[in-house]
Amino acid sequence: MAVSARRRPGTQPRGGFVGFLRETYDELRKVVWPTPPELYRYTVIVVITTAVIALFITVVDASLQELTKRFIYGAFSGQGGGISLPKIFGH
Repeated sequence: MAVSARRRPGTQPRGGFVGFLRETYDELRKVVWPTPPELYRYTVIVVITTAVIALFITVVDASLQELTKRFIYGAFSGQGGGISLPKIFGH
């Protein structure tokens, strides 16, 4: 059985763009906005978290780049650190 939503008697849908703006304003008045100290604390948390994640991504990227240089490019350039071609092909 399907459930249908019923409108409360006495509530009329507001139409158009002006109605949308009025409803948006009414909803924004219900918001509990953070105090300046809370806002500062949340901003610091976001900045620190972003910096830690950026540092982690940088370390992982640099590590993968170094591994790629040593084990893939080093194998075919004849430089030390890579796997030599005879070992790869069994000769």
